[in-house]
Amino acid sequence: MLRMTQPDPSQDSTPKFAVATRGRPFRWLRDYLEAPLGSTLTEQHNFHYAFREAALIGVINAASTFLPVFMARLGGSNIQISLITTLPSLAGVALAIPLGLFMQTRRNIIPWYAYGRIGGQAAFGAAALASLMMPPDLVIPAILAIYGVAMIFATATNVAFNVVMDATAGTRGRFELMSRRWSLMGFMTAVTLAVAGDMLNRLPFPLNYQLVFCAFSVAGLWAYQYGSRIRVPDHPSAARGVLGDSVRARTAAMAARVRIERPFLAFEMRRFVSAISVTFIMPLIPLYYVRVLDASDRWIGFIGTTQSLMLLVGYAIWRRQSHRRGAAFVLVVAMFGYALYPVALASTQYVAVAALLAGLGAVFSSGMNLAIFDRLMSTVPAGYGVTFNSIDTTVVYTAGVVAPIAAAVLADRVGIGGALLAGGAIGLLSAVLFATERTPRVVQKSASAAEGTSV
Repeated sequence: MLRMTQPDPSQDSTPKFAVATRGRPFRWLRDYLEAPLGSTLTEQHNFHYAFREAALIGVINAASTFLPVFMARLGGSNIQISLITTLPSLAGVALAIPLGLFMQTRRNIIPWYAYGRIGGQAAFGAAALASLMMPPDLVIPAILAIYGVAMIFATATNVAFNVVMDATAGTRGRFELMSRRWSLMGFMTAVTLAVAGDMLNRLPFPLNYQLVFCAFSVAGLWAYQYGSRIRVPDHPSAARGVLGDSVRARTAAMAARVRIERPFLAFEMRRFVSAISVTFIMPLIPLYYVRVLDASDRWIGFIGTTQSLMLLVGYAIWRRQSHRRGAAFVLVVAMFGYALYPVALASTQYVAVAALLAGLGAVFSSGMNLAIFDRLMSTVPAGYGVTFNSIDTTVVYTAGVVAPIAAAVLADRVGIGGALLAGGAIGLLSAVLFATERTPRVVQKSASAAEGTSV
């Protein structure tokens, strides 16, 4: 007689992942979008909304690919189209610190972070309406004016972004949050590019772009609903300054505060060199594909897809490595690896090899993004995140204005390959600077303790 016995759980060889998801095929996705085990209730709340906001931001990021194409099809000149890539950097250089000073005086940063999101993303719907309602000769100037105003809002969000994400993650979860968030954004952008591209091909111009851009702005409104629900602590009263202080007084107070933060200043010096190295090679790589390798559109599209997929792989790899070996290891290894990417690219004459190198470069790039965010926030004193991030934003955008111009001038003199080698040399210098830096050990004092006053 056969007797039914209960299986011994200790002898079960089924992978834990399969057990967790058996009968619930999408449970793994829900778990991926929630905070790690052991998180506080506030962290669980913030992860919930930050990931859902990220999915929608990934959708909206696809719009930046189509806006220059839309302007070109409307008859925009090369200079007008180039302003689409230049305006964000110019706005960041001009406005990051003033906006940081303003937001530092506000009680809580979340409203300004959320308003900046919706203000920047409404530009795509406004551009669609401008192309529908305005005379043809005024459409391009109107779109540029709309985009310029939107960059004011976008700069505010960029200044607030690191502060909001750091408060969302907590010091334990920076790699965990950002690796998952950026992976999710990258995946949603790739899907959206495919879907929107198909829609653009099916509908007549300009109706196709008008509908797609309006959809992007609707997604921005939806993202605002999630982003505005993230909870971060109020700025301590000491960090907000005295109500009614003049801009000059606030600027002097900011300068005095920054001067005493040696770890932050040391980081920003290295950060500037790193940003120069990245923005130096950005305009050179597509030029190398087209003018040196004579890559077809199909190959260039395949390279872009490869980079997107390998970014997802990279975020997973570096998240694990940060747990095992620490953020400093990730930063140095990723920076050295990424510095070698343009050197290797300049040494090949084969498109297939260039695609392989692009994938490897994306893996190292993802590690840089994660580790630099973690290192930056470890040097920022508590309560002054907006002020210090406005300075960091200005440093990065300054590099974004200067380096591409320098790269173009050098490429005219020594060739695109030679300029890529120079970019690699700058990247190696940046990696050496970070490798020889002492890991900052910043005591995250509250603003009230740092200023000797009570909240």
